[in-house]
Amino acid sequence: MIIRGLICSNIDIGVMKFKLDVDNLDAPVSIGIEFLANEKFYYYTITFDYGIILNEELYQSKKEKDVLIFSRNYRNDKQTIKFFEGYANNDKNRLFIEVLSDKLLKKDEILLTFLNNNYGNDFPDIINSYDWFDKTLVVITPDAKPGGLGQLLDKSKELFHFANNLIPTLNTGVTKLMIQKKKFNEFVGQIAFKSSHEIIKKLKDNPESISIFKDLGTGEEVSVVNEDGDIISKNLIPIHLNKAGVEVEFSLGMESDGTKRLIEYLPALNGIINDESVYLIDEIERSVHPVTIKDILTKISLDKKAKGQLIFTTHESCLLDQTILRPDEIWFAQKDMNNASKLYPLSDFNIHHTANIENGYLNGRYGGIPFTSDLKDLNWHENGLSDQK
Repeated sequence: MIIRGLICSNIDIGVMKFKLDVDNLDAPVSIGIEFLANEKFYYYTITFDYGIILNEELYQSKKEKDVLIFSRNYRNDKQTIKFFEGYANNDKNRLFIEVLSDKLLKKDEILLTFLNNNYGNDFPDIINSYDWFDKTLVVITPDAKPGGLGQLLDKSKELFHFANNLIPTLNTGVTKLMIQKKKFNEFVGQIAFKSSHEIIKKLKDNPESISIFKDLGTGEEVSVVNEDGDIISKNLIPIHLNKAGVEVEFSLGMESDGTKRLIEYLPALNGIINDESVYLIDEIERSVHPVTIKDILTKISLDKKAKGQLIFTTHESCLLDQTILRPDEIWFAQKDMNNASKLYPLSDFNIHHTANIENGYLNGRYGGIPFTSDLKDLNWHENGLSDQK
């Protein structure tokens, strides 16, 4: 929403509300987040309903007292905006606040984005905060893929070096990665695309852009870019060694889903280790062997020089390990009697530092695990199904 500068559409807001409580359907949606940007802690919160932002606030979080950067409220068909202490001490700024509240800022426009795009030079904390959402935070869904991985690896020597140092240690059979570059005309000669002329025009008109071709059968992606006027295709090639020690090229589509997933993680892992990036990965273990994921997370956890942050969701219980994560870093999701999901940390329990968390979790000590019915309660054999073969 912040990047777009507008709250969700009506349909999206309805989906965000908890549908199993009638009273909740009439309540607005509230979201809050605390984050670190340029060595400052910020707290941002927004409350909204269909087509209207009711409250939006940004603070600099400090140990002694949070410092207001801006506050925006909508009550009784009137919008009011307040800035940090001392901002409204002169007539020019008071007039700006008045015009901003009454004329410039629409009810569904996000103030953080509006100020960044139009008055960023006047508010350094606004730039810090917006850039965190735009550049620092990266969300990776279970089916997400890094677009143009061939181009990323080819243009960044640091990432290419990182990838080829890490990939041989993951026991996938891939010993290194290579980038195969061809002129676009040669590439089209191998794979016919009706829109090839449109791609060429687009890249010539916008030399900094990139086009992605995807093989729907194998999931392979080819990056097509403009390099000094030449239209070039770039394809990621995994290299294996045969039993004679000779390098053999594979297509990425020939690799297992797990190997492809690990290759797709390379920019994220590099960002966590070498950049001040925050990666949120949903279902981090998808298609990857549990031992491999645990080993990667252990390496990140033990790396004292790692600059970024990793937040992930998982169903893999072997990651419940106190040698990797502290109790306050492990959170469980549990449905209550009303089927509402609650989040709570492992640190709520009295845990000894030598305790085997995985065993305790699987035995139901901490909650957050599903319980299915007994076999006799599943009703598999009703309606004559038991007589079918």
